[in-house]
Amino acid sequence: MDYAILIKEWDSDSFHRRVLDLEAKGYAPRSGSYRITPEMDPESGEIVHLYSIEMDIVETDNTAA
Repeated sequence: MDYAILIKEWDSDSFHRRVLDLEAKGYAPRSGSYRITPEMDPESGEIVHLYSIEMDIVETDNTAA
């Protein structure tokens, strides 16, 4: 079973906090999935960036207690 999570954040600090939290819980970034996408705020015309990455759960053989 695939346990992938897609993280999308407008704020880079929030994005990196979420990635580090998931890594501590046993997730690893999916190769080639990191993206920074520029978007324009339609109200202000300001360019903002959407940070995204896919994270997969890392299966270990030591799951038995």
